[in-house]
Amino acid sequence: MKRSQKIVLLCLTALLMCAISVSAYSLFVNQHLRNTLDNGYHPIKNEYQTTTKKDTESFLVMGLDNTIERKLGTTRTDAMMVITVNHKTKKITFCSLPRDSFVPISSKNYQGNQRIEAAYTINGPTASVNTVENLLKIPIDHYCVFNFLSFIQFIDAIDGIDINVQHAFDGVTKDGPGAIHFDAGKQHVDGIKALSYARERHSDNDIMRGFRQQEIIQAVGKKLTSKTAVKNLTKIIDSFDNNIQTDITSDQLMDLMKSGLLYNSYEKQRVDFDWRTFSNQGRSMVELYPDSIEYVSHELRVSLGIDKKDARDKKTNPFHTNGEYLYQSDYSVQDADAEDKETTSLNGNTYIGTAGNTETGPLPTVKTKNGFVQ
Repeated sequence: MKRSQKIVLLCLTALLMCAISVSAYSLFVNQHLRNTLDNGYHPIKNEYQTTTKKDTESFLVMGLDNTIERKLGTTRTDAMMVITVNHKTKKITFCSLPRDSFVPISSKNYQGNQRIEAAYTINGPTASVNTVENLLKIPIDHYCVFNFLSFIQFIDAIDGIDINVQHAFDGVTKDGPGAIHFDAGKQHVDGIKALSYARERHSDNDIMRGFRQQEIIQAVGKKLTSKTAVKNLTKIIDSFDNNIQTDITSDQLMDLMKSGLLYNSYEKQRVDFDWRTFSNQGRSMVELYPDSIEYVSHELRVSLGIDKKDARDKKTNPFHTNGEYLYQSDYSVQDADAEDKETTSLNGNTYIGTAGNTETGPLPTVKTKNGFVQ
């Protein structure tokens, strides 16, 4: 055999070996991902039914305030975000829900209103999804619940993310307030610091907290399309192990990861509620103004191709409540005299809402595993 033929043969052999290695690695990754997601796979029954378009999908992403280390008696969703994707209009819409929103809970185990974060405590992801669906009049195609540990490990697995801090503040960690300091400006953060950034609300308010969480989601999307994500794919999968609960299958997740680069080019839209805080039985609650709920619902339904655009759509100006209420979402607790003037309050700071729903009562103690309701 000639020398040139040997070189060609060696190159072909090397390419074949690489192809076999890549194929074997791909099979390993796919199987590892499948096994990991199987541990957290938890399908639910959705109550809200409507006609949706094939080129749209919606997700409810939730973060828990409980882990195996914290061992809390109750488990609540510390963060809740609706994300809709419209492949026809090439637009992604984000909507964060204040965790203290006092809303009707959709669960056979509970009748009445409660903080929306407690829906998960009452009946796991089924109650959370159905509560959001009925509140916003939209279908939720998929949900995903993370605990604190999975969030930290996931961010570390992709070698951190880049954020842009609007103002300096001291963050909170498991070691208490002030354990982490954030300077204003662009910076790179690891998992622990990203979690503190996502949970911060005392330096401003819950609306800004939601914006920070949306910023993190977008930063993660960019990082997942990088070479770092491919290199650390097994670490990323390991971060989910026993730390995630979802109805997304491994095949669907792989499709989502493949679409990551495409999603980065999509237009981003953010819709927000107008609301006020109030005190109910000594506990802070958030009242989402009815016309604000209607507006957010409409925008999300438009994003999913269910509704058509109409006069409610504001291309340049953000929505503000229509003046039926004394305050336009200053996001702070009013004093008793101010709340007494509200159309939605009585005797200072007692929420009227739906008759009989002012008594919230204690949250049930639930059996959890790694923070997830079983």
